[in-house]
Amino acid sequence: MKSSVSALLLALVLTSGCSLLHLKSKKAAPPELPPAAGVQAEFHDRWMDKTVHELLATGNAKTEAEARVRAEAEFAKQFPFVKVPEKVRSR
Repeated sequence: MKSSVSALLLALVLTSGCSLLHLKSKKAAPPELPPAAGVQAEFHDRWMDKTVHELLATGNAKTEAEARVRAEAEFAKQFPFVKVPEKVRSR
């Protein structure tokens, strides 16, 4: 009788989800954030396109190549903390 009662209690404890005997499952890893380099490269591209068009529209640059050189210099002066990969600059 005692063995059946203790077996019943043990089964009850194991199936009730007791926190002492419960194995914790691994939580899902948080989703990866986009790398800062990608965000900075996208900002550089958008800023360069806008500035090149402004320089051409106002007549401060005669060619697109000249406008791009001026825009690169201005970007480096205004945003020295933004690191842009070389492959983005060669566009």
